[in-house]
Amino acid sequence: MLEYQCSTTDKLNCFSTVVSSNLGILGQKDSGKEDIIYLALGISSLKKGKVLYDGKDIYSLKEEYLNNIRWKKISAVFYNPYNSLNPLYKVSSNFEEIAISHGLEKNASLEIAVEYLKILGEKKEILEKYPYDLSPLEAKRVSIALAMFTDPEYVMIDDIEYGLNDNGRALIVNSLIDLIESSRSKFVILDNDPSVISRLADEFIVLYMGNIVERGNDLREVYHPYTIDLIREELGINKLGIGCPYSANCRFVTPKCEKVRTTKVGNNEVKCIIYW
Repeated sequence: MLEYQCSTTDKLNCFSTVVSSNLGILGQKDSGKEDIIYLALGISSLKKGKVLYDGKDIYSLKEEYLNNIRWKKISAVFYNPYNSLNPLYKVSSNFEEIAISHGLEKNASLEIAVEYLKILGEKKEILEKYPYDLSPLEAKRVSIALAMFTDPEYVMIDDIEYGLNDNGRALIVNSLIDLIESSRSKFVILDNDPSVISRLADEFIVLYMGNIVERGNDLREVYHPYTIDLIREELGINKLGIGCPYSANCRFVTPKCEKVRTTKVGNNEVKCIIYW
């Protein structure tokens, strides 16, 4: 089980959740959502709080034990897929390197990689390419296969949009749906596109400038003004308010927003005074 307990970084403010199903994190680029990935891998500075895997605090583990969690238990697809690939090696060697470092049999791992690439719409010939020969769509597919082929418990995927047009994004989303249906892994999808989250996640969290403002399980039922504005694409310049983090931008703002708390609205938890 992966759990965040008031995890706080320079970009995240007391982020808490238990990842028990496919989770969508909805937020813009300045929401701090990328730190959720870095914390799970133990590669970001944690100011306070905890990040637990199977009840053990990731930030108290020795590097040797932590390396056994990275990629084998928790893997990631970063925003720029080329950052996951060693440009000096062919794609096949990138798979082999991860396999060897985690004690997996090299030839068998390549066969598994080919299967994942097939699901993602790529032929095995792509293994002979170098990363700089890959199109953005190919690079994204390879990075997803790299994250999947060790059969991790959790796969974390940052914004899928990098270098992709609408058709490319649709192809990736459809491939991820196939992977989610056929895999035992739980997925954490971090994106600024509500349609991506609604198609891939069982539940969602909405982040605004590092703060959770809403969580629920159906983006057709949302209540926080920020979530509504994000879905309607009616956002202005982001400013951090007092109390409710969105109060500096919100059309419903009142002095009471300075003492906001989270309340239950329908099936959601919403940080907004409108529903008290």
